[in-house]
Amino acid sequence: MKQGPSPTSSPLDEHTRHRLDEELAELRHRYRTLTAAVFDTDAVMDSGDQAQRLERTDDLARLSDRIHQIIEVLAGRVPPSPTDALPDGTQVTIRFSDGSTDTMQVATVPGDTGDTVTRNSPLGLALTGAHPGDRITYPGPDGMINAQVIAIRPPTR
Repeated sequence: MKQGPSPTSSPLDEHTRHRLDEELAELRHRYRTLTAAVFDTDAVMDSGDQAQRLERTDDLARLSDRIHQIIEVLAGRVPPSPTDALPDGTQVTIRFSDGSTDTMQVATVPGDTGDTVTRNSPLGLALTGAHPGDRITYPGPDGMINAQVIAIRPPTR
């Protein structure tokens, strides 16, 4: 009878383990930096400052959740999720039904520019398991969006 991995082992291949270790290190760095930005303020000045602080606190929660998820996967306590197929830094190019194309980078936390897609966004979820040439459909603000995956390029680290 074949047994599954023990609680202290992980079924991950070496490449995936290395990628998750790198992502964990980057997330921990971003978490420390963001924590300093949230808690090293002398006082909240106005409603804009309060809103920014709340947004950063939400970002901290998302980072913390992902850090915990990676630690659990690396420890072998939970199986890798399908979202691990699109690591941070992956570049995705898609063509929309109107013929326009867009190249985005996968990120855990949305960036300041519109060039990012998060794993748990509707588009990010639609891209999970997709390959170049696949057609995807996901909900958008004005209804369902149809697109074709043109390219998925893993991060170069």
